[in-house]
Amino acid sequence: MTDILKQKTKIIVMHRNTSYALAVLIFGCLVFYVYFANTAVRTLTVLEKIREETQSLSIGVSEMESKRFVIDNSVNPDLARHLGFIEVNQPTFIMKNTSQNTLSFKTN
Repeated sequence: MTDILKQKTKIIVMHRNTSYALAVLIFGCLVFYVYFANTAVRTLTVLEKIREETQSLSIGVSEMESKRFVIDNSVNPDLARHLGFIEVNQPTFIMKNTSQNTLSFKTN
């Protein structure tokens, strides 16, 4: 039984088409390996760039928010009067679903 198996194995290995098919299979595996390795490296590079851009954008947004908070906290009544705002003596609040209040544009 083992002699027959050895003979058939030798016949398969010695056959020219089998050698070509094996070489093509190895070459194809090599090409796919290089392609997928290249794709993985490119994807990781793009992800790293995106991570850096996201981090820099986050830092930029934080700086803008802090500037806005500084500006919001620097507004005082004197600055508001200087900019043309006036103090309201009798404020009128408008509530939803009330027909008693009406709006008008008066610049007295």
